[in-house]
Amino acid sequence: MSLSILLKGFFNFKPIEMKKVKRQIFKVIVGVVGFLLFISQFADAQTAKGIIKGIVKDQTGIVLSNAYIKVREAKKNALTDNNGNYSLEVVPGNYHLIVSYVGFNEQTITVTVSANETTYQNFVLESQTANNSEVVVVGTRNTKRISTESPVPVDIIPLKQISTQVGQLDLAQLLTYLAPSFNSVRQTLGDGTDHIDPAQLRGLGPDQVLVLVNGKRYHQSSVVNVNGTVNKGTVGTDLNSIPASSIERIEILRDGAAAQYGSDAIAGVINIVLKKQKGLSINTSFGENSTSYDKNYAWNKLNPSAPLPDSKNINDGQNFQASLNYGIPIKKGYLEFSTEYLHRGSTNRTGLYTGQIWPKVGGVDKSDSINSSKGLTRDAFDLRVGNAEIKGGGFVVNFSYPVSKTADIYLTAITNFKNGYAAGLYRYPYNFVAGGSFPSSNTGSAAAAAIVSSLYPDGFLPHENSTVLDYHVSTGLKAKLGTWNFDASETFSGNSYTYLVSNSVNYTQAYLPGITASGLQTSFNSGKTKTNQATFNVDVSKHHNILQGLNTAFGQEFRIDNYAITAGELNSYADLTNPSNSTTNNSLAGIAGAQVFAGFLPSNSGSWYRTSLAFYSDNELDITKKWLVTGALRFENFSDFGSTLNYKFSTRYKVTDWLSVRGATSSGFRAPSLQQEYYSKVTTQFVNVSGQLVPVQAGVFTNNSAIAKTLGIPQLKQETSTSYSLGATAKLFKGLDIAVDAYQIDINNRIILSNTFNGGNNPALATALNNAGAATASVFANAIDTRSRGIEGVISYTKKWRNQSINISLAHSSIENRVKRDGNGNIIIHGSDVLINSGQLSKYFNRADQARIETYSPQTKDIFTTQYQYDRFGVLLRLSYFGKVSYWADSTGGANIAANAFDKNAKESLDQTFSGKLITDLSFSYKVSKVVTVNIGTNNLFDTYPDKQTHYNNTSTGRFTYSRAVSQFGFNGRYVYGRLTFNL
Repeated sequence: MSLSILLKGFFNFKPIEMKKVKRQIFKVIVGVVGFLLFISQFADAQTAKGIIKGIVKDQTGIVLSNAYIKVREAKKNALTDNNGNYSLEVVPGNYHLIVSYVGFNEQTITVTVSANETTYQNFVLESQTANNSEVVVVGTRNTKRISTESPVPVDIIPLKQISTQVGQLDLAQLLTYLAPSFNSVRQTLGDGTDHIDPAQLRGLGPDQVLVLVNGKRYHQSSVVNVNGTVNKGTVGTDLNSIPASSIERIEILRDGAAAQYGSDAIAGVINIVLKKQKGLSINTSFGENSTSYDKNYAWNKLNPSAPLPDSKNINDGQNFQASLNYGIPIKKGYLEFSTEYLHRGSTNRTGLYTGQIWPKVGGVDKSDSINSSKGLTRDAFDLRVGNAEIKGGGFVVNFSYPVSKTADIYLTAITNFKNGYAAGLYRYPYNFVAGGSFPSSNTGSAAAAAIVSSLYPDGFLPHENSTVLDYHVSTGLKAKLGTWNFDASETFSGNSYTYLVSNSVNYTQAYLPGITASGLQTSFNSGKTKTNQATFNVDVSKHHNILQGLNTAFGQEFRIDNYAITAGELNSYADLTNPSNSTTNNSLAGIAGAQVFAGFLPSNSGSWYRTSLAFYSDNELDITKKWLVTGALRFENFSDFGSTLNYKFSTRYKVTDWLSVRGATSSGFRAPSLQQEYYSKVTTQFVNVSGQLVPVQAGVFTNNSAIAKTLGIPQLKQETSTSYSLGATAKLFKGLDIAVDAYQIDINNRIILSNTFNGGNNPALATALNNAGAATASVFANAIDTRSRGIEGVISYTKKWRNQSINISLAHSSIENRVKRDGNGNIIIHGSDVLINSGQLSKYFNRADQARIETYSPQTKDIFTTQYQYDRFGVLLRLSYFGKVSYWADSTGGANIAANAFDKNAKESLDQTFSGKLITDLSFSYKVSKVVTVNIGTNNLFDTYPDKQTHYNNTSTGRFTYSRAVSQFGFNGRYVYGRLTFNL
């Protein structure tokens, strides 16, 4: 009955019927829950000649439900119930009982069973401390599989243990310094990307990795990366919307898994497992950047005879974090509450502006003398180049409760909010003239410029602020029907991002009759983007005593995706001299709207939906004790582009007791996000013209727009992938584990955001752009194919003795991402005949776009960590090496060669390779009592920065000492901190 309802809802779905569909899904959940509870009452106990019974607990006395118990000789197995009890029936004899549970060390005990008697054997499991020998959830639906036995690479990161010993506060930064295959660099001057950090796995796009929370799909952000930053054109998941203090551990599956989990799992899967402990824990941290950098680098290169101080000492980026975790001590199940507040202070590593500030006098730039007369210096015109300020917090509930001996209900709820504060590029007063930012073709420009100059006599730095809200609620029922495991769940999640602008102005308002400076609006609501997602899952699994063990799993998923754009207020986007666009005079269209982020137009706004229905099968067979094979198959149908069928095969063979080899192959896909299908916006972008960033009204238009059709660009379809991996794991002796894996991922029809087209000699395109109020146009398209190759390795050693312990690990990642070439070595671009015939293919995908894929991310990354604990004292030393990255300029028209003012105006390439850097983190901890632990430390102990830019034209007239486009680890310098932890 549930399947027929889902099919009916899927194939008859209309956007206006979303509430009806939700009601149908709710009815299905109620029906499934009732059915499972009804059936569970009829599970009959079996009889045998001897019985083994017992209870499984952890070291603190908490019972462990669903622990896996296996009888080695009898090929019998069982799972503990909600009270931690198990029972096994076997013939008399001697047996080895093997018990495993997620997050705990496996334990083996020998028992003797007599006929018609009950043998009692309890277990106390020890919590895991090594990060690569835990039972895994992601990548397998076998409840007893540990990571070193997995046929694909899985990293297990015990975040609960590590997060209180290091200085990183948010999840994206924590993972960057824990997992070499993962990287996230904070962006600056990137509109919404300043507030939501894009993250990559294996150097692929943020939308090519799937994020789960407690095994359930987590939503993506509503923000599209459009402003020329790394991962341009992608939509990722805001990992920082999940409070790090609520997380028990993180599982990173480094392998394609679309056949198991669906869209997006091309690079891999990140599963976030929340805490379910008992007791109260309070954590508070404070720190700041204490650093020095060469602010006057460009000025001193241009003016060697009148240098300013080389370096500037600075203390900024003050961060405060406070979190509380409380696990209510209920007898059955668990109930954990977590809450967190974070204030991340802004940082600023701007270079000194060396360009024109004031209008010329007699055709000569007199900016410095004018500054002197006004009592100003060039420092008064600084940008904000660094971390945006963030104020926010989150609340998490993790709950499970047995409603019968064979059924549990569960709930996961996350809500997170944050307010972000960033800034755009400075609007200098030399532009407040007719012919500057005010078009000379309009007779009112001189007066309008004078009014704006009266409001902002020294120019202005517009502020880009945000209000961001995320929510995730997942509820369901797990039940055991005989020997089958059932899990039925419903998940609702989403994100909203409100674009707020302050310290700005809509230039066109200054043209209105009778307006004065005091009457100009300076703060704007530029609109909102939203995503919502509803996912219904039914998962069924069972372990069979076939050969050495067969685990079968199958299920279905029905999902509704929603994306919406809300228009900004009228003054945020309109030409206020022509707000209804009732005349053909477009002379002010290019300066309409709030400076820095003009509002979304009513024509941009809307709400769009799609549905998908999937069926999967996922199976694992231990053919012998040494040989494991797995296979998965998934069919999925999307209402907007059709169906896909994907597979996965993997195997692992134990060559010896200490050495295993493994390999996998799979196909995958990523559905175009609704954001990529329907995002449209006319905004101010800055184009580098002879070393100056010049504002241009640029439009991002939907893939089905008239402009896209004029360009001959087809409808978006899914990206497809084929993945291969081969690796080995070794356990040379107790405590030493080694894993090495190589991989290749081919992605076809990869979606990109094109570069900007202008009307050129195409009258239809010129007309369409003019009607949209944009000088240039960009569109999303399936444009390229890529190949990614890499090698990843982890070596870890753990040893405990008496009151001491040491954990040493070395993790490595090498990546090579390439856009595919033809036989002549030329980039293959899927361009339309219109683009090819009009010679605009290079504007579709150019050399700079190629670099974003091939050279913007570190080619190598290594993390060496040593943790030593002696009684109450602990120390952590971490060395993180970020390999080289390269910036490539767009070579269209030879634009990558330009006169370099740093080198006597010699003609030089704008390209630059930035060398690899080593970052050192060091922290010390002391357990004052059983309740209180103190931690102090520093990130980037030696105050390491990326290489400076060597070509003046890349510095934006001195303002970017360090590359804004390319960065391995950011440019904030040394960070010192202290932390207090209370465990009650």
